[in-house]
Amino acid sequence: MGWFGRKKPEGSAPTLVVLAQQALAERGMETTVEVLPGEHARLVGTDGRVFLLENLASQVHGEPPAVQADLVADHFDRMIQAYSEPAPEELDADELRTRIRTRILSEHSGTPSDPADLSYARPFAPGLVLGLCVDYPTMVSTLSASSLPRLALGIDELFAIGQLNTDDEPVDGHAEIAPGVFVVEGESLFVASKAVNLPALFGAAPFGTVFAIPHRHLLLAAPIRDADSIQAVQTLAGMLLQVLTSTDRALPGGQLSPLLFFSRNGQVSAVSGFDEDTGAMRIEIDERFQTALEQAAEG
Repeated sequence: MGWFGRKKPEGSAPTLVVLAQQALAERGMETTVEVLPGEHARLVGTDGRVFLLENLASQVHGEPPAVQADLVADHFDRMIQAYSEPAPEELDADELRTRIRTRILSEHSGTPSDPADLSYARPFAPGLVLGLCVDYPTMVSTLSASSLPRLALGIDELFAIGQLNTDDEPVDGHAEIAPGVFVVEGESLFVASKAVNLPALFGAAPFGTVFAIPHRHLLLAAPIRDADSIQAVQTLAGMLLQVLTSTDRALPGGQLSPLLFFSRNGQVSAVSGFDEDTGAMRIEIDERFQTALEQAAEG
């Protein structure tokens, strides 16, 4: 993904809606443009099929016109191929064990642009929940609560195996880019969701870990180890702001969370906020976080 590497090339591009309509028409699907109040434009096929464009917009942002056209064509090729995939309810137990993933999602999912019913999802952190997805070769399908009773596995097994599969998802980069500060990034939609099991990435952290997941392809982390860890957390906060405020690229899939979190012994809390007047980020050291820093300094 290269969030802290070179910038994407700049260039003007045709309207995404036009590119999308052209690509679908070339594949035998005529569409009309529909804009709901408060929502982004979307395309509606003559068969009633709806094509959302938000995620596609983040993919093509900042790319030159030729690259945008290729990305749009590839997107709809994969989407059309996905129509032939079996529904989650049609998968047998072994297929479901292979394809199930846990995924951190905004607790505000369930909008017209993300219609999955996540009432079954488990709390993860302020503003975030842990849901379940089926990973197909060409798409990822978020499970809705209504589908769970018809699946070949129970919900506890789905979460347990799904987390193991998410832990095993490949990453493209895993590096310490400043003293005590790590970046994990990749094309997988489940990179940020690895935050559910931080020891699988960084080993045991008896004093806990501060982390950020601004979007689904990126995880920033600072394990609390010694007296220098507060400096690592400050560096981490600066990197998070760099990602959130960058004008060179959109956040893939949209923003997941703008906050810093502290994870220790399975409990996750927010340890940052934003000044109401200036919008500046501030680190908020609660009792749990303060105890961890003191113990690490003594340790």
